Amino acid sequence: MKDIFVTGTDTGVGKTAVSCGLAAYLSLRKGCDVGVMKPFESGNEASRRAMTGDAWTLKQASGSPDDIRDINPYNFKAPLAPEPAAMLENAHIDIARVTSVYRQLADRHDIVIVEGAGGILVPIRDGYFYSDLIAAWQIPVIVVSRLTLGTINHTLLSCHYLRSIGVSVSGVILNDMLGENDIASQTNPGMLEKYLTVPLLGIFPHVPDLFARGIDRERLASLFEKNINCELLP
Repeated sequence: MKDIFVTGTDTGVGKTAVSCGLAAYLSLRKGCDVGVMKPFESGNEASRRAMTGDAWTLKQASGSPDDIRDINPYNFKAPLAPEPAAMLENAHIDIARVTSVYRQLADRHDIVIVEGAGGILVPIRDGYFYSDLIAAWQIPVIVVSRLTLGTINHTLLSCHYLRSIGVSVSGVILNDMLGENDIASQTNPGMLEKYLTVPLLGIFPHVPDLFARGIDRERLASLFEKNINCELLP
C-alpha cells in the first residue's frame, strides 16, 4: 500500500476525522505500521505542550510512537496559512527539512498518512503551495469535501487541478460534518459520481461527539470501514 496525502476543498471540511479514521482502519484492520504527518499546523497555540491539536489527534488515532516534532515539524500560533503564519513569527519554512522528515517517516513505517491544511492552493512559502509539495512527494491524494451546498464546484475544481499537474487522485470522501439532510446533501453524491473522473469513496458520517471523549481507535476504524469503499484505497 502507498502513502496517502489527505487534502480538502477548504478548511474545516473534516480532513482530520477522515485521516484518523483511515489511520485507525489501516492499523487495526489491516495490521499496517502506520505513520502520520501534519507538516504545518496553525491556530492552536501551545498544542504540543497541551497535547491537543490535529497532529496529536493523528498520533493517537494511528498509534504512532513517533515524536510529535516529527509528526508536526512546524506549529504556528496564528490561525492562518503557513506562509503568513510564519511571517508573523519571523520564522523560516525549510521545505527540504519537511521533506527529509517525511522521508524518514516513510522509511520507518509501512504507510504514512499526511494531512494537509486547508486546500491544495494554500501557500506554504514564497509561491510554493501545498500542491507543489504533493507533486514533489508524488503521493496519491484523497480529497475530503463537504456534503453540503457548494461542494460540487469545489470538489471538481480540486480534483481537476491536481490531475492537471500530474498528481494521482485516488478518490473523494464526502464528510457529513453538519448532519444536514437537505436537498443539496441528498443530491450532491449523485452529481459528483456523474462528473468526477475519480472514485467517490464514500460518505464519512455525522458524529457530533467523535473526539469529545478522547480518541477511540476502534470506533474510528469501524466508522471508516462501514462507510468507505476501502477496496479502492491506493
